[in-house]
Amino acid sequence: MLNHPCIICLVRPPRRLLFAAGLAAAIAACGGGTQPLGPTPLDQGVVVFMNSGYRGTSQQVGADVADLRKAEGPCSADENGTGSWDDCISSIRVLPGWSARLYGDKNFRGAVLEVTEDIADLSSLRGDCSGSYNDCISSIRVSKNQ
Repeated sequence: MLNHPCIICLVRPPRRLLFAAGLAAAIAACGGGTQPLGPTPLDQGVVVFMNSGYRGTSQQVGADVADLRKAEGPCSADENGTGSWDDCISSIRVLPGWSARLYGDKNFRGAVLEVTEDIADLSSLRGDCSGSYNDCISSIRVSKNQ
């Protein structure tokens, strides 16, 4: 008998991977809570920052995110103390060979900003949310340039 507290370890080895995958799918299907973004290879995507001037908490993003409310981040903490990146981005660095489209609404809708170079302060760009794009991004598409 195994003397390990891990539930996954109690399942026979050939079934361990299937059980882990099923458990992960079940947790994801519940739709509750936020999920971390990443890991992302250091040379891919963009880096978003909580504050202007590339300051504060940052997160590298190397794949599309349809709803930043579901991406674990520093803003709008819930009752469990877990926040998200929704309406929380104030500056962005674009890694070489990459670009991004920032959207004002989830599911890649709403006002859109095409980003091909670093932007130190999103409040300096006119947008539909309080006159700028600062703290007004709810989804993001990241792509490698051709």
